[in-house]
Amino acid sequence: MPTSSQSGKASIKWVLSKLPEPKTALDIGCGEGTYAKLFPKLEWTGVEIWEPYAEKYGLQALYQNLILQDAREFSTDEHFNVCFLGDVLEHMTVAEATVLVEKAKSWADTVIISIPIGHYPQDEYEGNPYERHVKDNWSDAEVKEAFGKPTWSIVDAEIGVYAYSKHKIALSYCVYAVSKNEEQFVERFCKSAENADYILIADTGSTDRTADLAFESGAVVHDIYINPWRFDLARNAALALIPRKFDICISLDLDEVLEPGWKEKIEEVWIPGKTTNLWYYFDWGHNLRFPYRKIHSRHGYHWHHPCHEDLRIDGRVEHVTAWCNHLLVSHHPDPTKSRGQYMEILEVAVKEDDKDPQHFFYYARELTFYRRWDEAKKALTTYLGMNAANNQNERCYAMRLMGKSYAETGDTAQAEKWYYQAVGEAPNTREPWYELAMLMYRQHRWEECFASAMRGLKIKDKALVYTCDPTVWGYGLHDLAAISAHNLGLRNIAVKQGEIAASMEPNDLRLRSNLKYYSGTVDSEGEKAA
Repeated sequence: MPTSSQSGKASIKWVLSKLPEPKTALDIGCGEGTYAKLFPKLEWTGVEIWEPYAEKYGLQALYQNLILQDAREFSTDEHFNVCFLGDVLEHMTVAEATVLVEKAKSWADTVIISIPIGHYPQDEYEGNPYERHVKDNWSDAEVKEAFGKPTWSIVDAEIGVYAYSKHKIALSYCVYAVSKNEEQFVERFCKSAENADYILIADTGSTDRTADLAFESGAVVHDIYINPWRFDLARNAALALIPRKFDICISLDLDEVLEPGWKEKIEEVWIPGKTTNLWYYFDWGHNLRFPYRKIHSRHGYHWHHPCHEDLRIDGRVEHVTAWCNHLLVSHHPDPTKSRGQYMEILEVAVKEDDKDPQHFFYYARELTFYRRWDEAKKALTTYLGMNAANNQNERCYAMRLMGKSYAETGDTAQAEKWYYQAVGEAPNTREPWYELAMLMYRQHRWEECFASAMRGLKIKDKALVYTCDPTVWGYGLHDLAAISAHNLGLRNIAVKQGEIAASMEPNDLRLRSNLKYYSGTVDSEGEKAA
């Protein structure tokens, strides 16, 4: 049909943005004049085989030079900055298409091909026999075999876009971070990001060698001043320093590392001109991994939240996400680093926007770190009462924190109630069962401890969410199951669960001693189960 699919058009626009100010263009197979409409500032020559289209679509007004001729017979001595072969090669044989592409390469600095990929049959349309697809099953591999290795290519939905150019056509990357006194991480960070086109570090007042080492490692270093301190303002300041020409920005902390091959993995899923944000896996350490999305286009985004800042769309672009499930960013933090700055900023956050559930959740969680249990209960109650607080795993975590707050203040009945609510909120989550088992263990309620531990162990799949507790997926539930089974006289189960627990932590003396006790290799006056 003369109407061209919208798939691939965003990528074609992006390709043109990479060319050095193209002025002249050749459009082979004009149809309704799609490309002349997309890029009206170019000087256009069009070649169209079906004469009725000229009048129907007003091609004479769109093209400075319109030639009514079969593209297979067309030739020219003119040279163009760019030649478009959009939805035309499928209308001829492979041999004819190959010849036409080779001629187009001699006519233009850049040839852009748009072609259906996959099974895509089409008959004549409105009396035009040339609309029939002669080869209706092009594959990506066949395109590259027939026309040669492209300078750049992408398959977007059912359309493949292939550029053959004298100019470099590639996605450009900037990795950026905010720093302060992190000299131990700088070289590792820059090494992991070395394949980026630009590494930017916005330093916020380091008194060690952070800035010097960053510069020596190839980064561009800027000094920024944020007072009062907020993470979102700092990251937005860093983002503003990134030159506008870059396609993809990767926001990291200095204690985070990109795995080798990250560019290739991004480019498997990122559609230039279309994709604006990328999901990937973030390894927090301690066997905790969850989806993250701090990779974004240069334009259209900003950071929000004074603490635990979040990436937000600002309306300049359409938010189009992609997912790369084999891209990993790893976190290797300094275990001695204080989290003391968080509380003050979170207090600002909840005052600044008391309708945002994320603020209250983070604030409540922070209160539990400082064992401010009564304040935590109030903040958690506020969070759970918000209509916008609809993240199931996060709500489950909030209920677990509520249970912990009551347990720590001696109200075990309320703690038990909240742990059961957490179970109901996220039934396939192991963590509330572990906390219930621990609560029962402390009260020597062995039947309930055993039941909770065994129920938790039935959940085999760890959720890939940041609310996951990695300790729950270690020996803990097996240990609680063994202790409670022993106290219930279930010797075989106690031994079995004790063996599993000890195998998971072979250097833990208590677990080894307990196992000996369960199996009867020490007497009752010897080592006892803890």
